[in-house]
Amino acid sequence: MNATDDPSSAQLQAKVDAARSRGCSVCNADTCGHEILFSIAMGLGHQPQCVSCLARGMGRPRRQLRDHLRDHFRHRDCYGEVWRRENEREGFAGDSLPQCLWSAAEMSHGVDPHCASETITEPSDELAVIGQVADVWDAGEMACGDLVLALRTRMNALPPGARLKLTARDQGAVEDIPAWSRMTGHALLAQRHPHYWIQRKE
Repeated sequence: MNATDDPSSAQLQAKVDAARSRGCSVCNADTCGHEILFSIAMGLGHQPQCVSCLARGMGRPRRQLRDHLRDHFRHRDCYGEVWRRENEREGFAGDSLPQCLWSAAEMSHGVDPHCASETITEPSDELAVIGQVADVWDAGEMACGDLVLALRTRMNALPPGARLKLTARDQGAVEDIPAWSRMTGHALLAQRHPHYWIQRKE
């Protein structure tokens, strides 16, 4: 099945289209389709934000969050396909860096948007991690934006420093959960698919 035929791409595109005229829910600035896609990936599809407000809300540098999300999309067919459609809508080459988010100076200096993969080091005493979880959640086959939206809600309900044991059977979780953890600042303590131990940031 081609990415263009993937039902998840069509569903994701529908979410972007539905939020297209809303603007940033924080500063009211106009948002491009790429920023709406960023918001959906962060579980904020119903209240899209510009990339600057997204980064500020998460305490991350704008460029770092932007590049992490772009790198994440390159490994997810549904997001990659919609990214290319939004590029074409705005007049950019299909897989290029859109000038709505990357300045001409950045592109002329050969800025590499790809972030190095981070290896999760499993704790020496995994039993200690497993035994100290505050919540356990089985997300089943939930995938893409739905998973991170529900995970965001779960983590927000925990006190700072508390741990969640997540079971996520979708194969995309192997890449999605570490990327989401890096972007949000929560600590992925250990992973053995389909099980993930996440600690809420302080």
